Amino acid sequence: MPRLLIYIIAVPVLLVLATAALLPVFLDEARLIRLATETLEQRSGARLEVRGDAGLSLLPRLSLQLEDTVLRLPEEQQPEISVQQLSVEVFLWPLLSREVAIKGISLTGLEVIVPAPESAPASSTLALTDAELEAFYAQRRQALRAAAEAGAGAALGLPLALNIANLSLDDARVQLLQADGAAPQEITISSMTASDINLEGRPAALSLALQLAGERPVDVTLTAGFTLSADQSAADVEELTITLAGATREPVVLQTSGTITLNTQRAELALELSSGEIQGTGTLVYSSFESPQIDAQLRLNLLDPALLLLAGPEAATSTPDSAGSGDDALPLDAIRLADTRADLRVERALLGPHAIDNLRLRLRAAEGVLKIDTIAGTLHGGALNATATLDAHRATAVLSSRGELTGLDTAQLLAALEAEPLLSGLADADWELQSRGNTAAALVQNLQGPLNLTTRNVVLEQFGVERMLCEVVAQVNQEALAAELPQQSNFQDLSARVTLGEGKARLDPLQADLAHMALRGTGNLQLDSYAFNAEFRARLSPTLGELDPACRVNERLTAISWPVLCSGTLDDSPASWCRVDSKEIIASLTRNELERKAKEEGGRFLQRLFKGKD
Repeated sequence: MPRLLIYIIAVPVLLVLATAALLPVFLDEARLIRLATETLEQRSGARLEVRGDAGLSLLPRLSLQLEDTVLRLPEEQQPEISVQQLSVEVFLWPLLSREVAIKGISLTGLEVIVPAPESAPASSTLALTDAELEAFYAQRRQALRAAAEAGAGAALGLPLALNIANLSLDDARVQLLQADGAAPQEITISSMTASDINLEGRPAALSLALQLAGERPVDVTLTAGFTLSADQSAADVEELTITLAGATREPVVLQTSGTITLNTQRAELALELSSGEIQGTGTLVYSSFESPQIDAQLRLNLLDPALLLLAGPEAATSTPDSAGSGDDALPLDAIRLADTRADLRVERALLGPHAIDNLRLRLRAAEGVLKIDTIAGTLHGGALNATATLDAHRATAVLSSRGELTGLDTAQLLAALEAEPLLSGLADADWELQSRGNTAAALVQNLQGPLNLTTRNVVLEQFGVERMLCEVVAQVNQEALAAELPQQSNFQDLSARVTLGEGKARLDPLQADLAHMALRGTGNLQLDSYAFNAEFRARLSPTLGELDPACRVNERLTAISWPVLCSGTLDDSPASWCRVDSKEIIASLTRNELERKAKEEGGRFLQRLFKGKD
């Protein structure tokens, strides 16, 4: 695009210069313009075809007007440029001292058709095999090298000093053709104005308004103050403001300053960002022909996933098809196109219903591998420290993550999920997980690996474990409860080792300790439906009777394991989750009583036997 803009400015200038040089010789207007276009082709390689009217005047300024004009640039695979009306006004006297002083260049109805690159990457990578993806990455590397070599000649040098008082462009359209025959990408430029364009070190100004077509059109406005170097290879940007509307819920305003090297397409910029409540600062290095293409350091007060600024220009325009169920699909095209390194520090990051405070995120994305070597922050009061890698280099993405979360406030978690406040207390977790799949659902289904969970001071509302067992013990004692027992469970310890696989979470062992009993068991949780089942064995403490005299226990009751069966879904009320298997308890008590009596009878028999021997 920089090379194209240079042609749009430079070619009319060269045309006017050729016309001015031929004026003393020819007075025939048509012949003069024809020879001027021939001179233009000799000096720049560009061929100009004037299909409509042409006008030329000398006083008070040299003025050239062309209608229905087509410009064909040198070399193959170059854009085709046509304009409905072109007008150039040049101050005549400075030409005598070899200076180009232009009052104005005006283009109306400009249309640019950019051919598709011969080796353009696939528009979508979702259906490619491993071998085809390897070829895709190699093709992109080759295209990058070729673009770097071609970019070295992006500046079209002018033989004279250049001064343009005003440049205006109205009603322009750029079409970017696609190699796979897909619909072209369209850019509509409603207006562009520039003033005091020069190669003498004076500040110039530029304003631009355009729209990027698509399912969600994006409106872009730009204002800039810059200084262009004499060889047109670089621009010092004193102030550049870009506003994007339509890509996110709130318009994004980006203010920047720095240096842009045009022939290598490299920019080193300082940034200020705002979008609604979001404010940020940082630095950005963008290199079209280097890796990483984007190297950013950003500090934000708020991060919303809708604000996707780091994926890169190709990834940002990518709209991957669903490989699963609509929004369920992973953005594999964006990941495979991104070449980014980023270091983010965010005061508050919003991830769905969850918020991470003081987030530190360091990532590198290249050739389909997104590696996050630092994920640190505070999640619902807990300290998060983790790493993650999403490897989409091949046809099937592979996810791996390891880390720990300590001191998670379960009440804060439930409040964020807008769930009933049934649980309170702190939880710690550590994990080392892997998965495969191209959709979020597939990654959840295929999760494998261990996760260890421990808790502190956990209270479960609407489900009193001790109350439930106390009621059963009172029935065994054939007594009625006198006290109102608590409807909640206060766990002194609640922990589980979780093994993930085949869409399930296997909890083994699963253990819970309360003041008057201990439970040990195993369980299963379906990750897609949150349906669970668990089986505990409860051991009663002799202190259970402190809750109510009817709950007192003796050695017979503390000697057996009390079976507690639980099932349901996490959305159900905890009161309906569990029950005590009374039949097994009665069978255990009966069996133990028979064994006790058998031992007593056996003991008496032995006593009589030994007495008889005496």
